[in-house]
Amino acid sequence: MGNKITAFFQRVCDYPIKRKPICFLRQEDYSSTGQRLRHDEAPLRGPPTEYDKLVEDFYAKLQAHRKEAKHKLDERQQSGATRLVSRFPGWNEMTITNLHNMFLLFDSSNLGMLNFDDFCAILGCLGDESPYDVRKLHHDTADKDMDGCISYEEFLSLVYNFDPPEDNEIRGLAKLCLKMADDIKFVGGLSLGEQLEYGLF
Repeated sequence: MGNKITAFFQRVCDYPIKRKPICFLRQEDYSSTGQRLRHDEAPLRGPPTEYDKLVEDFYAKLQAHRKEAKHKLDERQQSGATRLVSRFPGWNEMTITNLHNMFLLFDSSNLGMLNFDDFCAILGCLGDESPYDVRKLHHDTADKDMDGCISYEEFLSLVYNFDPPEDNEIRGLAKLCLKMADDIKFVGGLSLGEQLEYGLF
């Protein structure tokens, strides 16, 4: 009797427990423990049914729809970056993309808005050394609706005009942003060996 109980518990408490995977493949291609069967072990199936054709047609249409949606999204993002580049002369798309990534990284509320502390953290990361009062004044001026936070476009405008351009030449914080984007582009173009030579690791 003891051997039967032991055998039962060994079978029930076998570790690791193998579960059937959640997937969109045919169920008959898997054993009851979730192991994929070899092709010659898989049960034989007849010709495709109407249901199989409907499923295949659905996934083909879904894939085409996703490709079209991704293409439209890419076009919108490129046109948005181009629009912003024309609005902020002296910056390139890399600068705006870098600032967008920083905006998302420092957005502590995850609402697409920066409060004053988030804004100061970005300025510190960019290497700006302006005093607290100057930063607070610029932030409050950019905050049009007076809710204590600035949106992405307000942030771009604020950084670009933090030290207003003179003779169509950017300077101050806007120039720091351009330099940082150029540095990122330069480092991104280096091979692994070149990065080691420059001591980036």
